[in-house]
Amino acid sequence: MVSFIIAMFLCLLCYTGFQSVATILATGVVANLIDQLGIVAHYNSMSRGVIDSRDVIYFISLTALFLVFTRLKLESRKW
Repeated sequence: MVSFIIAMFLCLLCYTGFQSVATILATGVVANLIDQLGIVAHYNSMSRGVIDSRDVIYFISLTALFLVFTRLKLESRKW
């Protein structure tokens, strides 16, 4: 139950956290960069039906990153 709540919190943070921080910064290159790190910016364009290579690369690289994290965690265990 605890891991589910932590996972939901992290998903919420990845989904809206970057956009919230970018909104606090208001404008500028840094705010745009932080906004592009979050899922919302990429998901909104794909939900409209626009398939942009930047969005596809973002989701593929995010998937690959978490697969690498999972592999490292599983390899660190002593069987």
